[in-house]
Amino acid sequence: MKALLLLFTLFALSACDSDSIAKTKELNSNNPLLTKKISKSVPETTKERILKIDYKNKLELEESRQKSTKELAIIEAKRQEKLKELELQKAQILAKEKTKNAQIEANKSLQLAAITKKIELAKKEKELSLYKMLAFLFLILLIIWLILRYINQHAKRRHEAQLKEQEYNFQAYQEETKMKHQSIH
Repeated sequence: MKALLLLFTLFALSACDSDSIAKTKELNSNNPLLTKKISKSVPETTKERILKIDYKNKLELEESRQKSTKELAIIEAKRQEKLKELELQKAQILAKEKTKNAQIEANKSLQLAAITKKIELAKKEKELSLYKMLAFLFLILLIIWLILRYINQHAKRRHEAQLKEQEYNFQAYQEETKMKHQSIH
């Protein structure tokens, strides 16, 4: 009778919470000892109490395993999320490095082009200065040649004038001697 009264109070108290009724039914259906106990309505023995405690421990252990697997799954999801974030950051860093490398290469090529342009300009300036020097040297040689030619022409004219004068003097001398011979004859 006490067991029936106890069951009735448990039933009345469990009716307050519909979730606890479902849990109680689940526990009762899973535990064969409780189903036998309810059906027989016999007082519990120590062995049954140990089995009941063992069953509760197993249930708690299973619940804790489920919780731990859920927590592990959450931790694993967070870890995967962190890994994805790290991979994304790594990809971003690699992309930044690639763009920096590309910029460095572009700057190097621009600097190389500028250096080659400066070298070409320096070569052109050297060629131009060489041409200027050659033109200046040619001009100096031309002036010297013209001066020497002028001096040569001037000397030649003077020499020709002297020759003409000598020829004139010779002709005058010959005419004078002719006239003397004629006057003597």
